[in-house]
Amino acid sequence: MTHRHLAIASSAILLLCSVSSPALHAAERSPAETVQAFNQALSRKDTNAALTLIANGSVQFTLRSAHSDIPSGGPASVTGDLKAHWSAIGPVVFGSTTAYNRTPKVTNTRVDGDLATVWTDTATETVGKNGSKRTDSFSEVYLLVHTASGWQIGAVADNRGANKVNAAAPAASGGK
Repeated sequence: MTHRHLAIASSAILLLCSVSSPALHAAERSPAETVQAFNQALSRKDTNAALTLIANGSVQFTLRSAHSDIPSGGPASVTGDLKAHWSAIGPVVFGSTTAYNRTPKVTNTRVDGDLATVWTDTATETVGKNGSKRTDSFSEVYLLVHTASGWQIGAVADNRGANKVNAAAPAASGGK
């Protein structure tokens, strides 16, 4: 009889361990899975789910405008709060589109202690409410930090608009 109770108790414990909350799953995500989950949330137009994957104090690096019809803001707008960025941009994009799909292909991941980088080749497809379609592709690099909530995005930079950069631009300073 004791073996039967032990077997039932063990089965119950295993069952409870296999049924875990979404928060636990979030804590178990790898850095690359976190990046995928973030983009999937944006594709579902679920800003709240996307924001939970962004660390407090996170940074959006906007090196140049993502869209040709929006001018770059100059040096003062190179960085901004990533949560504020998606809190402002999300409702605009989601409200003006019938579909917004982000598909990142992870090309490289590196974990070093509680920091990680995830490089992606990202494709986006946007379908406006007027039926217009737009596709873009660009590279993104995500810097993630391991927090009590699991891996969260601490910074994002991309090479959107790089084709607009003048090939004759001056070299970076610091050289001879």
